[in-house]
Amino acid sequence: MKEFAIYTGLRAALFAICFGVLWLVLHSWLSIFPLLLIGLIISSILSIFVLRAARDRLAGKIDTRAEKIATRLEQARSAEDDD
Repeated sequence: MKEFAIYTGLRAALFAICFGVLWLVLHSWLSIFPLLLIGLIISSILSIFVLRAARDRLAGKIDTRAEKIATRLEQARSAEDDD
């Protein structure tokens, strides 16, 4: 699923950027674990706004797939009822 890979890559890149900036600014005051946690929190908040378009494309693809599966299941049920 191409959209999933794109969205996941963008999330990872956003986290890496946040962590990199935090590392450059705060590495002398904080150890790596707090920097990772802060980077995770900041990137999660930013992704709500920054990655909205990619998330919407992914959700649309998932919705389309779910509708196709539901249609196939309904057709299979109808075929069983006819027998």
